[in-house]
Amino acid sequence: MATIDDTGIIPKTLSDYQESLRASFRAAFGESIDLDAKSPQGQFVDNLALSMSQSDDAVVSAAGAINIFRAFESQLEGLAALLGIPKKVAESTIVSADLGGTPGVIIPAGSRAKSAAGDLYSLNSETQLSVGGTASASMSAVETGPIELLAGQLSNVVDVVPGWETVTNPADGVTGREIESDVEYRQRYFVELFRNALSVLDAMSATISTVDNVSEVIGAENDTGVDIIIQNVTIDPHSIAMVVEGGLDADIAAAIRLKKTGGTATTGTTTVSDLPNADINFFRPTAIDLEVTITTTAGGNFPADGLQQLKERTLAYINGGTTIEQVAGFFELDGMKISEDLQKHRLYTPINSVPGHTVTSLVMEDKASPGDVDLIVANLNQKIQFLTIDDINIVLS
Repeated sequence: MATIDDTGIIPKTLSDYQESLRASFRAAFGESIDLDAKSPQGQFVDNLALSMSQSDDAVVSAAGAINIFRAFESQLEGLAALLGIPKKVAESTIVSADLGGTPGVIIPAGSRAKSAAGDLYSLNSETQLSVGGTASASMSAVETGPIELLAGQLSNVVDVVPGWETVTNPADGVTGREIESDVEYRQRYFVELFRNALSVLDAMSATISTVDNVSEVIGAENDTGVDIIIQNVTIDPHSIAMVVEGGLDADIAAAIRLKKTGGTATTGTTTVSDLPNADINFFRPTAIDLEVTITTTAGGNFPADGLQQLKERTLAYINGGTTIEQVAGFFELDGMKISEDLQKHRLYTPINSVPGHTVTSLVMEDKASPGDVDLIVANLNQKIQFLTIDDINIVLS
């Protein structure tokens, strides 16, 4: 089982479990037992090892549930709810529609019409046509999400209601939205938490995070009168150092100016001039380009596209996802964070999410300093990433 001590949780790797089980099988049935990955006994060992490894992953996930940076789905919602910050639910496109037909006819709530694009809209409340045979009513898309509806596109009555003859929308609908992603929710949690914070650093981080296209921001401060070094980055005296990914330089500088106190300096390699005020400085994260080589043996239930799955899931685990939150329920696609170190054993999370194979070797390298390492350390202004999916090498043994 995973080791739990005062330093945290250290899960066993899938290979560790496989070797331990093979040793137990040989002790019980003799050294001659066939434990090849394609043999029935070998597949049994591999499946049992995978189950044990997944149990370790579950322990790690449970521990992460109390960490706002690692929690996801209901775990994240529970933590944020403690501070009264609910997750935004999926919303339907809403439109004001003009209904027409026989005077006095009552059109029941839920009666549907269809747009030119084929999307269904239902009446939000029972509506009675006036003596002139018209009425204005609110309708909502049956499906949630960002369904666009332009003026005049809602024109077809779907449900037969005697006396209801026409429907149209004189103005564009108010477009709905998907359920808030965990990435968006976590970012909004910190924005709402720190927007009016007394801590200048927290307030500055929250304000910068609201700048258009900013995807991540972290900061550090030096309130002493001498240079200090934080995660291998020198921060000037009485200075704040912000590391920002995404957004325009000028917009970020304006956000820093808004929240920094008078006399506080800024440290960084990106400089925005703001005469007659002092320059605003901040960091842009630099990449630590990662390369991984996975040597594995395929078993009987290895997927036909297993090699591609290994590449895609490992890439998503490090670089983050774009359209989905999880892969097979194993991990969240947040990707690596700025200044976050990477331990090699963490790579087994995406690797083990693909069934039917046995990893015999895993090599992790910083491309700038080739050579297998167990830990890659990131500076305050660095971020670990794969440059391309081709930096994930799969070797079938």
